[in-house]
Amino acid sequence: MLETLSIQELIASIEKVSGKILIPDAEVNWLWDSLNHQYYNIDEVDRALILECLQAQTVKSEIRKSTDSQPPVYVENIYIPVIPDHGLTRLIIKLSVDVTQKILSEQRLFEERNKYAQIALNSPEAIFTLNEWLQIQSLNKGAMDIFGYAAHELIGQHASVLFQEPGELEKTIETLIRNPIESGVLKNHLTRCKNKNHFPMYSEMTLFTVQIDHSGTREWVLMLRDITRQKKLEDDIARSLDNIIKINEISGLIHSTLNINEILNMILVAVTAGQGFKFNRAFLFLISDDGLTLEGRKAIGPSNPHEAGILWSELSQKPQTLAEIMSTYKSVQDGRDFRVNQMIASLKIPIIDDPAYPESHEYAAFTDAVRFGECILIRPMDNHYLTATIRRLFETEQLAIIPLISKDGVIGVLVVDNAITGREIVVQDLQNLKIFANQISIAIENAVLYEKLQHKVAELEETHEYLRRSQEKLIRSERLAVIGELSAKMAHEIRNPLVAIGGFARTIFNKGNYHKENEQFLKIILEETKRLEGILNATLNYARNKEPELKRQAIKPIVEHVLTLLSQRIANASILIERHYDDIVPDLNLDSDMIVQVVINIIMNAVEAMAGGGVLSITIRALDQRVALFIRDTGEGMTKEQVEKIFDPFFTTKQRGSGLGLMVVMDFLDHHNAEYHVESEKGKGTEFRIFFRLPE
Repeated sequence: MLETLSIQELIASIEKVSGKILIPDAEVNWLWDSLNHQYYNIDEVDRALILECLQAQTVKSEIRKSTDSQPPVYVENIYIPVIPDHGLTRLIIKLSVDVTQKILSEQRLFEERNKYAQIALNSPEAIFTLNEWLQIQSLNKGAMDIFGYAAHELIGQHASVLFQEPGELEKTIETLIRNPIESGVLKNHLTRCKNKNHFPMYSEMTLFTVQIDHSGTREWVLMLRDITRQKKLEDDIARSLDNIIKINEISGLIHSTLNINEILNMILVAVTAGQGFKFNRAFLFLISDDGLTLEGRKAIGPSNPHEAGILWSELSQKPQTLAEIMSTYKSVQDGRDFRVNQMIASLKIPIIDDPAYPESHEYAAFTDAVRFGECILIRPMDNHYLTATIRRLFETEQLAIIPLISKDGVIGVLVVDNAITGREIVVQDLQNLKIFANQISIAIENAVLYEKLQHKVAELEETHEYLRRSQEKLIRSERLAVIGELSAKMAHEIRNPLVAIGGFARTIFNKGNYHKENEQFLKIILEETKRLEGILNATLNYARNKEPELKRQAIKPIVEHVLTLLSQRIANASILIERHYDDIVPDLNLDSDMIVQVVINIIMNAVEAMAGGGVLSITIRALDQRVALFIRDTGEGMTKEQVEKIFDPFFTTKQRGSGLGLMVVMDFLDHHNAEYHVESEKGKGTEFRIFFRLPE
């Protein structure tokens, strides 16, 4: 190159860069500056550098700091040997370049790098550098603190050792490459990691690359911030919010009714449903009226894995809301005699510390829950609360007892367990149930008060009805007594002349001492006299008002006796008898003569109502605390107005009736304290319904 340049061109080029052409002496003690035509003194550093340049015949350089000026100036001296064809170098080109800005920039860059290195080194976040194969090259103290590794345990390891899911880092990098971010930095990506002990952690990942040389080699910088506590707090807040929403929804459903059974069902379903609190089983106890025991009211849930499989399979047919799951659970439970229902139905737990109840210490957990109004969590190693009786009854070693507290004190307890799945009951579960218990206690208390109010209203209505019936009976009795007394007097006055008329007419008829044209009139006199005698006898019988002679006996033989007495009359009327008797019917306190007369009068009315034949149905049923006797015919029936009057004296729907038969029936049934009413429809028939109370 030097050969192609003229001396003038070379000199001009060198001067442009503040260069010099130097010729050293043999010992390189001084240099001749051929451009400035002067000797150039050198120090030992320059001398050593020039000797090395001449001997090695290669470019050498140095940077010198000038302290003569402020701020200091940095100059880079470059020594270039000029190698002629004969190979002996005695000519050196010296180039001096001001590199002050470069040096200062490098110093600032070094200081910045050192500062950031110190920040990274002492950062509480985990910072790793990874090579292109994702092997860990370096890590800071934060990484060692968070993950529990020493530096030598991780350097050289693949970074996947930090993550819980295999391939998590590779998937993230692949996503970052496929969908590049404008800044080139993936920030705050939520991921799950694990520490040295494989304890799961939640982390926010920041990931980016840096170029480490001019060849394009890059390395990854991975930053992981441990947010496990923050995530747990967020999850706790989310769960609390979810529980508040659930409790609010459940409370709305529970407070929508005042039916105690519906409320108890809703509570149990809410506690056990997947959309609720997810316990396997739940039991509800309410304190007895005397305050001495907890009485089992309702339970829900399977008793063993087999029942659980049946129940949970049917409940999981389709996703449902909490309101839907309540009705579904009821339909699944209906007709299923799950053992928890059998167990709680007869369970009474003593809750007083009294020597009279020696077994009460076996239920110390229940006693303390009621006494102190605090939740009790029974665990497997709890020797105080986990007694043999508790194990036997609930067949589990872990359960929670939550008191239901109203403004007047504890009204019951809710018991929950996970006997099927074995899931641990934690403190958070108790806190949720305690909040829930406050709501359900109000609902139960309101329902119980409403139930008591209903009972009181029913008692008042029953008392009112009893008083009304008593008043009606009293008025009727007084009226009938007057009628009876008057009828008896009239009957005595009428009877003698009536007997005389009937006797004389019968004598004339029997002797035939009458004109033939008067025979028909004579027969009418005899028939009407006989009918009047019947009315007089009935009137006198009613007027006597005999007290019943009650004796414990069965009602079926009495009814069968009447059917036997009237069998010929019934058969002649082409009437079919249907019997519907329960196999077992309790005995009753009856006056058999009165009941015979009652049944005769009703059946005779039925026979007369079925002039063209029909069906006479007799039913005897054993009911709760009562025995029912139903007598039904398929006769002509009565209107509503007629039914309202049938028990009035002398009212009859028959052409030749006295109107006293049903009045006698009513009187005899009142003497037996029986309930009775008549149902009839014109053209379809009539049914007498009589209810006898069981003896006390």
